[in-house]
Amino acid sequence: MVRGEERLAWIDSQMRTLQELAGTITTSVASLEPTEIISRQIEEAARANLVAMNLVRVNRDLIGSPARSLIVGSRGTITAGAVTEGSSIPKVNPTYTPYTITPSKIGVGVEITYEAIQSFHFDLINDWLAEAGYAMAKKLDSDIIAEIMKPAAGKGTVTATTSGVLAYDDVVAAVTKVRGNNFNPDTLLIHPDQANDLLKDTKFINASAYGGREPLLNGEIGQFAGVKVFVTTQQTAGSAVVFDSKRACIVAIKRDLTVRRREEPETDSITLYVTQMYGAKVVNEGAVCLIKNC
Repeated sequence: MVRGEERLAWIDSQMRTLQELAGTITTSVASLEPTEIISRQIEEAARANLVAMNLVRVNRDLIGSPARSLIVGSRGTITAGAVTEGSSIPKVNPTYTPYTITPSKIGVGVEITYEAIQSFHFDLINDWLAEAGYAMAKKLDSDIIAEIMKPAAGKGTVTATTSGVLAYDDVVAAVTKVRGNNFNPDTLLIHPDQANDLLKDTKFINASAYGGREPLLNGEIGQFAGVKVFVTTQQTAGSAVVFDSKRACIVAIKRDLTVRRREEPETDSITLYVTQMYGAKVVNEGAVCLIKNC
């Protein structure tokens, strides 16, 4: 049972936290603006839940630019050959396929009432900020994975040998297709249901076996068929994908995660609006191979 004076002290601390969010910053939080403090909290929560974002190239050229779209080029390969003495060196004219990435906006609003602050004996504000960060991370990862998983003529496709099971041979076949297109497959992205298959396979190398020698990314659980395995619930169950993380997909950031706040006297609350602008695009379809019915 919480004593009365402890309860009053806790409510007072929560009210001070809310005042900081409203703009009455105390000396203990340095010189940061309230929205900067909130943004940092939400960014930390988002970063802890991002998986796919860490597996793509990120371009930030649009930040601070009046341009709304980013044009990137995807090039083919060139081949060198033998040249006899006195002969001309054969010349090539590399061509690039342009891809346009137009960022769009995502966002979420969180309304925090004074009644809620005074009614719960835990840090309600930080809890909601963490939830907002998770929601933004979930949306960003979902959009990236949807782009990578989108069927396209240039992407390889492998159908699981045994329906409902992700097997070693299936992954090897996908790796082979990507490598055959002169890309370097290094990533396998799966749903937790498929992780269950791999964990039972003796060829799977758990991340604990090498994690001390190199840093692990969010969602990384091990290695299989020569590629690193990442698990996320944003991937569709029954599907998997092998790809070259350095060349398959680009995410163009137009606006970093941004927080704005507004006092709501009518409802005796504060509303926080969290937004971000980005676009995702696969620029080398040959660097991707989908695995279906696994």
